[in-house]
Amino acid sequence: MRLCMCITRDTGTAPHAQPSVRSSGSRGAKAPHVRSRSEINGAYQKQRAPVPDERVPWSVAWPAYAPIEFTHESVAKQPVWADPVDASRIAGLRDRLSYESSPLTLAPNGRPLNPFGRTGTTGRGLLGKWGPNHAADPIVLRARPDGVFEMVAIKRRDTGQWAIPGGMVDAGEVVSVTLRREFTEEAGALDDPREQAALSSALDVLFGSGGSSVYCGYVDDPRNTDNAWMETAVHAFLLPADLSAKLPLQSGSDAADVRWLPLDEQLLGGDASALYADHLRFVMLALRQVGGERVRSPSAENART
Repeated sequence: MRLCMCITRDTGTAPHAQPSVRSSGSRGAKAPHVRSRSEINGAYQKQRAPVPDERVPWSVAWPAYAPIEFTHESVAKQPVWADPVDASRIAGLRDRLSYESSPLTLAPNGRPLNPFGRTGTTGRGLLGKWGPNHAADPIVLRARPDGVFEMVAIKRRDTGQWAIPGGMVDAGEVVSVTLRREFTEEAGALDDPREQAALSSALDVLFGSGGSSVYCGYVDDPRNTDNAWMETAVHAFLLPADLSAKLPLQSGSDAADVRWLPLDEQLLGGDASALYADHLRFVMLALRQVGGERVRSPSAENART
């Protein structure tokens, strides 16, 4: 086990001392960051050079490596949430906080190198920041009478996969604030003002507890590149039965759909691609921590990449 620090993002530099325990064995080692080398996100079609498993690590010399340079036009326009185009001109880039690499390793051109290795793509893709792009993912759970857990899940518009309703940590924002904001935006955007007010009160109770911190670290995300990658802080919240009835769900503009997703043997024992990115692995970690012996699920090996 190793201790990692959940952080507040202030252009990637400000720490927030909230320890969480992370298992060093929580990542599968057979195929390193498979999704980070995939084109499952439509924007990355034909934007990745093939990278065989054995050549993913930077420690493996590969003089012929020819990644495809790709920064999406929405990022290249440099909106307020994106870094400047030239990474070498960003002061303190090497010292940006990461759950995986401190300080960051920089290439000769001044760009950070993905701590998990090659992806077949250079640049930033759809990610705004050079280096780590920090997210927060709230896993909201409830237990059915038969002992099976359910989680609030949203259907992503970009890949069509079910996912945790999380999102990016805004500049200067505490992770706990992000957890609530993203959950409300993606799963609790109600049309009726009275229902929205009731939901807000329920969320005050739910997120006021802080939940259980289950993971901080790298995410095998299909948006990752050699120079920009996703990291997240995952928190689990177990919803009491009385509060569950006060939590109506309605998808926001960022999600195609929202539902209570049964975490049954079919889902937990199936392919990891049943959920977006590393989300099935995060759910397994949350179930073991929050549900304890009540959780009915197969070995976590099924959730590994």
